[in-house]
Amino acid sequence: MSRYFDRLWFRAILIVVLAAAGALCGMWIGRLVVISSDRGEMRIFSEQLLDRAVQVFTEADMMLTVINTSPYPFCSDKEISYLRDVLFGTRYLKDMGRVREGLFHCSAVFGNGKTPMPLNKHDLETPGGKLVYANSRLAISKSTAPIIGIGYANVVLDPASFEPMKNAAYTFSVMYNPQGIASTVGMFGTLDIGKIDDRSPDAVGRIEDIVYRNACREMACVSVNAEVSQLEASAEPITSIITILGATLGGALAIILILLQRNNLSLKTRLQQAIGHNRLTVEYQPIVDVTSGRPVAAEALVRWREKGESIPPDVFIPVAEKAGLINRLTLCVIDQVLKDMAAVLNANSGFHISVNISAADLFNRDFSAALALRLESAGVASQQVVLEITERSTANAAGAIEAIKRLRSSGHRIFIDDFGTGYSSLAYLGELNVDGIKIDRSFTQTIGTGSVSVSIVPQIIGMAHVHHLDIVVEGIETPAQRDYFAALVPKVDGQGWLFGRPASAASIREMLNSAPAHRSPPQRADLKSLQHRSHVK
Repeated sequence: MSRYFDRLWFRAILIVVLAAAGALCGMWIGRLVVISSDRGEMRIFSEQLLDRAVQVFTEADMMLTVINTSPYPFCSDKEISYLRDVLFGTRYLKDMGRVREGLFHCSAVFGNGKTPMPLNKHDLETPGGKLVYANSRLAISKSTAPIIGIGYANVVLDPASFEPMKNAAYTFSVMYNPQGIASTVGMFGTLDIGKIDDRSPDAVGRIEDIVYRNACREMACVSVNAEVSQLEASAEPITSIITILGATLGGALAIILILLQRNNLSLKTRLQQAIGHNRLTVEYQPIVDVTSGRPVAAEALVRWREKGESIPPDVFIPVAEKAGLINRLTLCVIDQVLKDMAAVLNANSGFHISVNISAADLFNRDFSAALALRLESAGVASQQVVLEITERSTANAAGAIEAIKRLRSSGHRIFIDDFGTGYSSLAYLGELNVDGIKIDRSFTQTIGTGSVSVSIVPQIIGMAHVHHLDIVVEGIETPAQRDYFAALVPKVDGQGWLFGRPASAASIREMLNSAPAHRSPPQRADLKSLQHRSHVK
């Protein structure tokens, strides 16, 4: 059989046969599981959605009352500061603003705009004057979000409020059902966003190939759907046939995979071998004090070069995560960092190395223990190894809080990498109890362009400072960008090509040895003046 493997026609037949067999087996098994266990799981899932929906809409109503009873003049600096303090204490809101005569005037995140902006057309209005926008474009970004308003106030609901609850088995809609009206409007989920309909009674049923469950509670309703196949009256003969067929196909697939591995190693296998033989390398990009140019840290960046080919991290990191190799890869990076930089760290107590870790690392107790042993063996203090996690890693809030606490108790500082790409809530960061944020390069690139995103930067930095978070700005590539951030109060650190591209450990050691003497920082501006500058640039 192996002598045919290099022939195109044989490969084509193998692909077709395996694809067809896999599709048939997967379809049958998946639909059988849905039919046998769907009822109870769907009920639990819909109750979880309702619990979250009531929390979201209750918080929105409470904050609308708070905004409308603000003790400060409309859109004054004091009121905007008051709104920011209130916003930080919320969990499911992204912004809260002030409106008047159909115009948007100011908000906690946006600040006070130069000219009022007209509001979008609402989807639903209640007899009490409440306006509901199911998916409205935001003034502060190109994204959209649900908005609820009444009187002179509106609140922007977090579009990701239900993201951690998504289940591949279901599609769902979360509907807002305000008091005083029988209609609902779809606000979250993957079904019927913006659709206005009469409130559906609680019901469970099946329509053709769809099993559904509708449920309502207080001010919220949910609809959960699952697709299933038509079943024969008696499943026992099919079960036996598919069991035998599945075993036959499984054996054939195993033989084929063996042949494939002999002839053409997969990327997963190549990566596994590269990790096992220490063929991955690490480069270091400096992080500097923006005002003085003094290096304060470096980020460790893993590289894979093999047989003249450079494989990008955004290609092999997902492969490592999917294949269960990411823990080994992270420890491989840490081993290389300690080999390269232990002496540097011991000689420079104020210098640290940032290492990216995955969600699998964060939740793995063995990882923290293995890290501690390596640091102890190298004689490196844990506070000199900063761990960077992504916003996606913290979707499981309860588990993330516990894992972060465990790592911080060992002396590590924790940073949220690429902050802003997920439009994160600083209140959520407060719950996670991290040490700092790295502002995403997309914000840096807007400096000097007049983009609305620039106006958000001082707000992010100011609110992060209030809550004692360290700040690193990514993607600084021009002197103008450096000068903008150097003028900020509070101080921030910077990372980008202007200060140095990823380089070898020797380059970092040379940089530290020839670090520039402290120079006077440029004249600093307060956040209010910077906010004005960001609008006029």
